[in-house]
Amino acid sequence: MHSYKILTLITILTYSIFLLLPNVSLSSPIVSNHESPNANFQKKTGNQKTPILSNHNSPYTKQTGNENKLNLLDNDFPHTTFQKEEKKTGNKKADSHAFNIPPTSSISQKKAGNKNINGLTFNKPSPLSSFHRQAGNKNSKNLNIKVPKVPPFSPISLSNVSLYLPIIPGKDSQYENKHKKGNEKVYDLTISRGSNAPDGFKRDMFLINGQFPGPLIECNKGDTLVINVKNELDEDTTIHSHGMFQRGTPWYDGVPGQTQCGIPSKGSLTYKFKVEQSGTYWYHSHSRTQYIEGIIGPLIVHEPNDPYKNECDEEIIVILQDWYHTDAKTLLATFLSPASQGNEPSPDNGLINGHNSFNCSSASEGSDCVSNAPLAQFKFVKGKKYKLRIINASAFSAFIFSIDGHSMDVVEVEGMITRRHTVHRLPINIAQRYSVIVTADQPIDQYWMRAEMETSCFAVVSDDLNPLITAVVTYDTYNGSTDQGPSSKAWSDDVENCVDLKASDLKPYKNQKIPNPSKNFTIVINFQPDENDVVLGYINNSTYKIDTNDPTLIKVYNGVTQFSPNLNVFTVEKDEIVDLILLNQDAGEHPFHLHGHVFWCLGSGEDGTQPDYNSLNTKDPIQRDTATIPAGGWAILRFVSNNPGVWGFHCHIEVISP
Repeated sequence: MHSYKILTLITILTYSIFLLLPNVSLSSPIVSNHESPNANFQKKTGNQKTPILSNHNSPYTKQTGNENKLNLLDNDFPHTTFQKEEKKTGNKKADSHAFNIPPTSSISQKKAGNKNINGLTFNKPSPLSSFHRQAGNKNSKNLNIKVPKVPPFSPISLSNVSLYLPIIPGKDSQYENKHKKGNEKVYDLTISRGSNAPDGFKRDMFLINGQFPGPLIECNKGDTLVINVKNELDEDTTIHSHGMFQRGTPWYDGVPGQTQCGIPSKGSLTYKFKVEQSGTYWYHSHSRTQYIEGIIGPLIVHEPNDPYKNECDEEIIVILQDWYHTDAKTLLATFLSPASQGNEPSPDNGLINGHNSFNCSSASEGSDCVSNAPLAQFKFVKGKKYKLRIINASAFSAFIFSIDGHSMDVVEVEGMITRRHTVHRLPINIAQRYSVIVTADQPIDQYWMRAEMETSCFAVVSDDLNPLITAVVTYDTYNGSTDQGPSSKAWSDDVENCVDLKASDLKPYKNQKIPNPSKNFTIVINFQPDENDVVLGYINNSTYKIDTNDPTLIKVYNGVTQFSPNLNVFTVEKDEIVDLILLNQDAGEHPFHLHGHVFWCLGSGEDGTQPDYNSLNTKDPIQRDTATIPAGGWAILRFVSNNPGVWGFHCHIEVISP
């Protein structure tokens, strides 16, 4: 699975319509026009609405001086400044206009070394010679979902093990009834560097509010989210609210070079947007490889009219991710060398809610490492029903998720409510999300929660990698031994590797009439060496190159209609019905994510097949925002260009996306 950032820009402008498809490193922006009743952009006088844009680390003010701008939004671009730490104003108001628009500032060869571990099923995880369970936290009704805060690293012993064991409390499932719709929900995020040991291996990484994963952001559908981001790093950063449409606020999508410049070191920026959707989402840095280093967190939007809300007693967030012991900049430098041949580095481990154990005998000499670090812990109460919101925040790894002995009813896919579908083992690719209902109906005991890395999708597999990531589910009245961990057995159902859950198994809760396409784009994905013999990803024979100091959205705002071929820009008109025909000539699958929209998954085929319009499902396809394009295969995705802006369309394999 190659992926030097595939990116496609789709741009929908009012009155002019062009889809921006960057030729890439797997990624493209889509530029789209907002359904604004105001066709002509009117520039305010008195410099009230002139955007103040930031160019890298040096904030500056940019005047447009052009009265004839395209109207991208219902309201004009807000006033924006970056606030340096040494210039604190003391203004705590969430609606301050001191920060409102981001700154400008050939078929791949088969890879060697693939161990092709197909049908991966482990009856027992790796031995846990020192397994401990934290006792005492019985507060399963806590109204705040807690994503565990990992304390500063120190050697783990029986006396301090409770500091490390993350008992994940549930929360009752009536958030939307207890919090008034239409409020502003304000969150403060400070991004910094620190040392931590999520799996017992201590390393420098990035933290949000001193913790990893980052704190939960949640609200009701109809609320306005205000996210104040303070950058304490020595480099730029951004925050992308993954899956949020950002309707009317495309400048808050958080993509450097497309919708903003990065937030400079010691600077700050407020993202403020109306949330008109619901479901399971997440937020992460969209700058270089930063989210691999820890800049991730869950974002949940509650639906007052969720048809399943009375079927769940509590909600639990489950974040899956792969984990590297080498810093991301080193990984990237290694990948962007001829020696890599385009093969992405294998992860060292995986995490569930920021925790796992690691066999330190595999660690390099001189490493600060403690074997048998504690696993994530989940409490079930016999007879209760739990909604698990599962998020794959990986850089490179797809997983198959399961809980021994417990069936799961899929009820939501990336914000789209589905008809109930029962599974035992759930495939989930990078950036995808599912909500499942699990009933605590098994004998009182402990059970393994499993996330199996689909290593058959990897180019190379580390000899030291244990691809089975585990956590422990314990019934609250269990009083047996915890020394050796659960003795439960894994489900044995066959699950096809490196593809999504079958589209025929995912049906929308309410059927929609699927419109016929008015436009289509063919997107050919392949990998080939450049002039320096570095293997890069290409879309339609162009690899994506972006200027993070000159965002595409600002170019559009300033009237630019011609773009560099290396921006891979496709332009479409507002309210077009667009088919994206993706042809994957790579030997690995690619999870493609579309910003600002959802798409219908009409059909896909595996290696050796060709797109077949006669086989497409236009009766009851599921909508989502991230879909897997099979290795050597194809997919056809249909979306409505009803959200003006500049929107990325890209492969979400992040480990090699600079």
